[in-house]
Amino acid sequence: MPTEKKLTGYPSIDKPWNRFYEGVEKRSIFLNSTPYQGLIKNNADYPNEIALEYFGAKVTFGELIRNTDIVAKSLEAYGVKKGDYVTICSTTTPEVIYTFYAISKIGAVANVISPFYTPEELLARIDECGSKLIIMVDKFLPKFKELLFRDADKKIVVLPMMNSSVLRFISPKYIIDGKTNEVAWKTFIKDGACRNDAAVDPYAPQKPQAMVYSSGTTGASKGIVLSVDSFQKLINAYGNSGFDTSRKQKVYQNIPPWHSTGLSLGINFPLSFGVQVCIDPRFDHTAFVKNVLKFKPEYILTNTSMYQGFTFEKSLKLLEGKSLAFLKYPVEGGEPLTEKDIANIEGVFRNHGSKARLLNGYGECECGATVTTDITSQKFSNTASGIPLPDITTVGIFDDDFKELKYGERGNILVKTEIGMIEYFNNSEATAEFFHIDENGDRWSKTGDIGYMNEDGSLVVLGRKSDYSVIDGTQIYNFDIERAILSSEKVKLCEIQTHPEDNNRLVAHIVWENDTGALLRQNPEKQMDYFAEIQKLVEHVIKLPEAVPHSFCIWDSFPSAHSGKRDVPFIKKDVEGIIKI
Repeated sequence: MPTEKKLTGYPSIDKPWNRFYEGVEKRSIFLNSTPYQGLIKNNADYPNEIALEYFGAKVTFGELIRNTDIVAKSLEAYGVKKGDYVTICSTTTPEVIYTFYAISKIGAVANVISPFYTPEELLARIDECGSKLIIMVDKFLPKFKELLFRDADKKIVVLPMMNSSVLRFISPKYIIDGKTNEVAWKTFIKDGACRNDAAVDPYAPQKPQAMVYSSGTTGASKGIVLSVDSFQKLINAYGNSGFDTSRKQKVYQNIPPWHSTGLSLGINFPLSFGVQVCIDPRFDHTAFVKNVLKFKPEYILTNTSMYQGFTFEKSLKLLEGKSLAFLKYPVEGGEPLTEKDIANIEGVFRNHGSKARLLNGYGECECGATVTTDITSQKFSNTASGIPLPDITTVGIFDDDFKELKYGERGNILVKTEIGMIEYFNNSEATAEFFHIDENGDRWSKTGDIGYMNEDGSLVVLGRKSDYSVIDGTQIYNFDIERAILSSEKVKLCEIQTHPEDNNRLVAHIVWENDTGALLRQNPEKQMDYFAEIQKLVEHVIKLPEAVPHSFCIWDSFPSAHSGKRDVPFIKKDVEGIIKI
């Protein structure tokens, strides 16, 4: 039983979450190591176990290590040295994983960029860090060719997306233009073949390992420099949190590598522990459910919206007669879930033989991917996002003057962590603005989120501080209205936005529950009554007339963005579907 201790009322002082980690064996297998060193240390003795599965192809740990060493030689053949930035612009493929570990081996830095930037934005990020070698998947290259091929000093290694898959034989072939600076992946590998093995760069505290990018929701996106400790202390803490990290398990993950969660938890965490990674980069609800049934993973790591797909009618038909008994740890993050969401999703699990709880988490790239996580030994509130990771993270709630608030009081979420970013790349002003230095000299990350702490140490994240509307001069958090509406048994999903043509007018974008939707298809005249019910519910819960939406837009399901999160800009711009009450 956890040890009780007297609380002061201030979470960052009490650290009540520590009592839930008592009795868990503490290991330090990945401390003071690089990702490459950790991979080798824990997997070199298991060369025949499967490490990766990708569109029908299976890669063993022996092959993973050999291919990583080959890529390291090729990187050096193309002039990459310790401290150099190597750009990766690709979805998760086996080659991207080899490259990440090869970069770690030689002491370079992975500059991982989303393909959804404009060509000018992407080139600016490449030039900013002086990257001369760009590894880009062939499906993304046409968009960027014109700008990238102007600089003869850069080498563009063209990676076929299906290079490691059995589908490579039927996939369209990208034709390398010999007159440009592009190089085929096979040529890149061949050019390093005759070199001696690359030396292993030693571990050094806070050595840069990777750079990912902020979403840009509060201005131009910024390069987030993560250290080797951001990766290794994170996975070591997860190993000490009570999760079963034994070998030969599987994780199905589809979070792209340009998110720190994709690199840290989707790739480095499972592979370091000897857990097989099953990859499909598609953010499609039907493909997601089909892959869960195909791979039969103990772990799933994906965005919140993918789990909501389990409750869609099409998915329920796919699951008919199928078992989910294999599922132990479905882990989600990226967007908050209501208690009703969780109950609905876990209800699907129960109906198909799984006892798994939907495990919530919270984090952001600047904080090293994870701030809090659900654990297996304790059931926290469904509204909470778990507790801080052991030994490395402290969370506090503060007012705008950085005075700490007590349990249950909502305010700004601040995080003190050993796995946070080193800096915003070459942006000392933004770096200084992101961190708050307290009177003890401790550095806190300002997450930009609003929430509160429960007395058990669990964190409730309410939403972004910037997620508000101003209606008739009154500021209202959109997430408060959404939570009120989602308390209705008739509503599955909700998104509150202002009207695209009138910022003084709230629109409630809604996905009805399956039963409600079926009823309305038979009796569409009832929809106006349901809108009136929702308006009364919001007025009762929030007690602000300005918070009551007078326009609605009904969706079958919300679209997902390239990140896997809800595509809010697309939802907001729907004018034709808006019904004014």
